[in-house]
Amino acid sequence: MSVSSHLTPEPERRLRLILEDMRHAAAAQETRVGALTAFAAGELFLLKALAPSGWGLGARILLAAALPLGVYAFAPMRGSPDEFPFRKPKEHPRDTDALVDAEALAKHSHSELIRRLDFYLGGGVTATPYYEDLVGQIVAAARVASRKRMLLKALSALVGVAQLALLAPLLR
Repeated sequence: MSVSSHLTPEPERRLRLILEDMRHAAAAQETRVGALTAFAAGELFLLKALAPSGWGLGARILLAAALPLGVYAFAPMRGSPDEFPFRKPKEHPRDTDALVDAEALAKHSHSELIRRLDFYLGGGVTATPYYEDLVGQIVAAARVASRKRMLLKALSALVGVAQLALLAPLLR
């Protein structure tokens, strides 16, 4: 154990809390994606059933493009970030990044996060490989939550532009 381990007598409990927060963040993104995908599917169905055949074609195309993206967001996404399309360029973590936010934790590598959490929690994280495995799970869960949030943003943009495409003919 490190010298400052007396500051955090239970690093496992705190690491597990961070891990559960990351898993909850991913689940919350999935809920939002599911609701938005269901909205897009319902609106597409209503446009197909009730609207004249040529009306809202741009919105239909955008809503149809949003559906596979919404379904893709439910994938486990446990693979390497290199396998993920729409990936942002890798941002380097800063010392000022919050260590309880999925976006900030996703920037870290496993070894960087072990070092940062050891300092952040007051030591003891590097005491056993078990704690280091927990940190690895935190990194993986944070990356999943970050990817799902990015997909939610893309899905929101598609559905939002579709709404504008529906409103444009009405405002003319």
